[in-house]
Amino acid sequence: MIVVTGEALIDLIPTAAGDLGIHPGGGPFNTARWLGRLGADVALLESIAADPLGQRLRSELDAAGVSLDLVVPTALPTTLALVQLDAAGAAQYSFYTHSSMSDVWPEQVSSLLPLVELEALYLGSIGLVLEPAASAGLRAVELARERGALVMVDPNVRATLIADRAAYVARLEAVLAQTDVLKLSVDDLSWLAPGEPPLSAARRYLDRGVSSVLLTAGAAGATVLTPDGGAAQIAPVAVDVVDTIGAGDAFSAGFLAHWLGSGRGFGSPGPKTLPSSGADTAAVVEAARFAAQVAAVACSVQGATPPADLGALLPAR
Repeated sequence: MIVVTGEALIDLIPTAAGDLGIHPGGGPFNTARWLGRLGADVALLESIAADPLGQRLRSELDAAGVSLDLVVPTALPTTLALVQLDAAGAAQYSFYTHSSMSDVWPEQVSSLLPLVELEALYLGSIGLVLEPAASAGLRAVELARERGALVMVDPNVRATLIADRAAYVARLEAVLAQTDVLKLSVDDLSWLAPGEPPLSAARRYLDRGVSSVLLTAGAAGATVLTPDGGAAQIAPVAVDVVDTIGAGDAFSAGFLAHWLGSGRGFGSPGPKTLPSSGADTAAVVEAARFAAQVAAVACSVQGATPPADLGALLPAR
């Protein structure tokens, strides 16, 4: 099973009529749904409210084939994110916190994660920012490494929520020290390494033990970086863009589904043990190309909900 941990929330997206549309979202929540629609065995480890919006989130997960067995109940209200779209369909977010996304604890992770046969763990976004969820995410990574599972991380930096830059960076470094696959956007790097060329900044994570870096650049495509010096360009997929909400999350899901579906994996047994060398570059590139196809589908629909007929919209794996 792939376990995804991180926030589940409601995106409030302006409509042409001037009101707000309700769209289930949150980076890890999106990734879990895209994985489910791609046929992966996936569960979401996250707190979800009991209010009507929380029930909507549960319903969306169930419809996408995502297991709810690891969902943590909470009395806090569902998290809201107000989305603003620019002329190109790119999104900016304002978050309403002290809500469900911050109500999952390390102790809960320690009791829940051993209940599944863990093949891969995916985490990121706000789940690396707000406590206690951030410590819960770090605990999940530690347990995944102990069990030899693949660990994939997407920081998906939300700068407006980061009150203490030094503390956030230190926590992220602790997570990345145990990470196999790192998915980054050029926007992430503009905050993490301001003024540094993106490829140079991305390579520094390889020097710290990450096996592969997937660097996405929106309409400019993506780059796959591996420790053997490989830097393969992934061409963007032409599509009529509705918005880019959830495109990075869909990219991550596409990569994981292709990689694990091909019988490969990065994880190695032993506590906190990283692979001694990078994965085969050609295989990583193959998975990243499929990921770009999935991300293109995400850009062709409003919001981050994967279409029910997703498989029919993609090339065969």
